[in-house]
Amino acid sequence: MLILSTGTPSRHLVEALKEHQFERHNPGDLYLYVSESVNGYDRIYNGKADLSTPERLHVRGFDAVISRIGSNLTFGATILQHITENLGIYCPQSAHGLLLAQDKMKTVMRLSAESIRAPLTVFAQKASHVDFIMKKLGDLPVIAKVLKGSQGMGVMICKDKEQTNTTLESFWGHDIDIMLQRYIDTGSKDVRAIVVGDKVVVAMERTGSKDFRANISQGGSGTKITLTADQEKMCVQSAKVLGLEFAGVDIMTDREGRSYVIEVNGNPGTKIIDITGHNYFVDLVKHIESKVKSGQAAKNASVEKPTPNSSIDNEIFLGDPKNLSQLQTLQSKEAKGILTYNERAMLTFLKSRQAV
Repeated sequence: MLILSTGTPSRHLVEALKEHQFERHNPGDLYLYVSESVNGYDRIYNGKADLSTPERLHVRGFDAVISRIGSNLTFGATILQHITENLGIYCPQSAHGLLLAQDKMKTVMRLSAESIRAPLTVFAQKASHVDFIMKKLGDLPVIAKVLKGSQGMGVMICKDKEQTNTTLESFWGHDIDIMLQRYIDTGSKDVRAIVVGDKVVVAMERTGSKDFRANISQGGSGTKITLTADQEKMCVQSAKVLGLEFAGVDIMTDREGRSYVIEVNGNPGTKIIDITGHNYFVDLVKHIESKVKSGQAAKNASVEKPTPNSSIDNEIFLGDPKNLSQLQTLQSKEAKGILTYNERAMLTFLKSRQAV
């Protein structure tokens, strides 16, 4: 298993992978190589600063990849796209889905296009007609959100026209796009649900302490709950239409019992695990296992091989004492059952040269 993470993997993920071999790589350390060959010969290199020279990362030796990319998602998603689309490795989170989920406005647009209820939203870049905007939103208060932000950061409540004007002018004056949404009275409560595959594996109701935001990171508290069938369906569909088999979905339910999808997070936090005691990474790993074993993922997990147009002659290649010695060393480690993923990939590659 390959973990793409900009930080140290959480202990919960490590625990879920205790029976599996895995390697963690920071996308910021990786170099992409896109071949000009029509047959494709794409690669990835590990360019970690403490290496004297970049080393080839044999990505096709991994069964799957899990994305835990935090900062600099734009670059990280490009790395992930290269791994999944160019190199054919399965990931329960598509690069496109992660980028969609990062942008709150694009998420709302996608949900609306798929007939999934989200709060009434206005997106504009001028404050020329605030009265018109307020009327469309159903009067005050309204919620203002920056398009990219998590853990409740960049979310404000505007309680009067003056505050709304000031908020809009402040953000637009600094070229920061924001979206405005109708305020939903939920009693400072919302729900975080973790979707894995076609089901919600755990859900938690969050209650704000002294804030309209219910995020745990903003001082809220959480309680494990069971969703209604309709709420679970809404969460699963929301993740699916964004291209995510694994996601955190936030929903709110108003006083009349109508539920709205507030946000979809492609890299959900782990506080829900600490509060509920349910490690959703275990569910994620099982989901990946089922995909690999059923062949839905394994069909793309072939080991990297040279293209037929490769200029390297096989006889010369294996006639090199260095390459022959490496083959013999790897065969010895294979017999002892101590090959790493990368070594297994390299051994398969060398054997393919030997067979030609």
